[in-house]
Amino acid sequence: MGLRCGGSRRPWARLVGHLRRRLGERDERPVLEHRARGSPCVARGRDHGIGRRPRASRRRWSHGHGRRERVIERGSRPATLVDVARLVGVSASTVSNVVRGSNVVAAPTRRRVLAAIEELDYRPNALARQLLQGRATTVGIIARDLRNPFIAEMASLLEREVARLGFAAMFCATDGDPEREDQAIGLMLDNRVSGLVFLSLLGRPSLIAAKVGGRLPAVFVAAEEPWADSVTVDEHRGGEIVARHLVGLGHRRLAFLGPQQPDRADMRRLEGFLRAAGDSGLKPTVIAWDPPDGSPSIDGNPVDWVEILAGPIPATGIFAANDFAAIDLIDVADTLGVHVPQALSIVGFDDVDMARLRRINLTTVSQPRDALVRLGVEALLGRIDGRIVGEPRVTLASVSLKVRGSTAPAP
Repeated sequence: MGLRCGGSRRPWARLVGHLRRRLGERDERPVLEHRARGSPCVARGRDHGIGRRPRASRRRWSHGHGRRERVIERGSRPATLVDVARLVGVSASTVSNVVRGSNVVAAPTRRRVLAAIEELDYRPNALARQLLQGRATTVGIIARDLRNPFIAEMASLLEREVARLGFAAMFCATDGDPEREDQAIGLMLDNRVSGLVFLSLLGRPSLIAAKVGGRLPAVFVAAEEPWADSVTVDEHRGGEIVARHLVGLGHRRLAFLGPQQPDRADMRRLEGFLRAAGDSGLKPTVIAWDPPDGSPSIDGNPVDWVEILAGPIPATGIFAANDFAAIDLIDVADTLGVHVPQALSIVGFDDVDMARLRRINLTTVSQPRDALVRLGVEALLGRIDGRIVGEPRVTLASVSLKVRGSTAPAP
């Protein structure tokens, strides 16, 4: 943030004197401590805004009762590296060296620069810092729908893991809109992210592959695409263990609940469920539904929840493609007076935190979220630093069934 005082140069000089004393600076010339390259004088020039008073920023100090009281009036322009240099009385290159962590600056000067950075609330430009350091320090994360609890939880875990390894995270949620996916990729490339993590399948995978493939390391976590590394779970096995669980409880009228436009993960869960149910001579009904306000349909024909859950031949065991749909289905059943699990058993997929709440207590297929995130970030960083080369790899993590209170023996 710039400094601005009115009138002559002498009030400005007094202000700098106050600040220098506050920073512990003696009256000795800064050049005595300047060890970095270049002149200790602040560079002048139009590009740096030197020699001009900032238009929209002002700091002033008032005195009262024997102490200095700082009054800050902030405008629209944030502090710049040059503002810090002018306050300390060193060159812009010296401040840059301190910001980059270079060891060419003497310790007393470094302390004054750091104190001035704090005084002015200076925030180095992230992209400029990446260019100076020769590498990017941001990982882009693209997700379809952060309203889905599983995606939101995975995004939080990813942010924590990349931060632990010294990277920042940049998020984009696309809501499954191909145009927004394209915009998100453009934003990530413009910001020169180190790599990309996709938390869901894409609406137009071939287009994104053409833009990203070979240009930027990328990994899919809890999803899979053939043109990038993928860390996911065995969706087929997840569907199979749900069918065997419900059949083992004596259920014969089974159903699968998925979105109106299922993705590959939904289809694999359905295929595993149908295959295992078929081994017991059963043919589950497939219900398409977009919760919470969509209308359910079977084979493209609209149906009513009353017919599905409380009709003459109601379903008694339903496998929802994700916990989000399963929890909404519990609410539908409660509205209709259909008791879970006495009259209806429901199983989800993902094991989100909400599924463990006592009032929900959802039986679900658990994805090992921590392991997926750890393996995904390891794969991405391996591509970034060159430890992993060659064709894209697929890593499958195991799933398990968490049996809770939403399933019981068939009525």
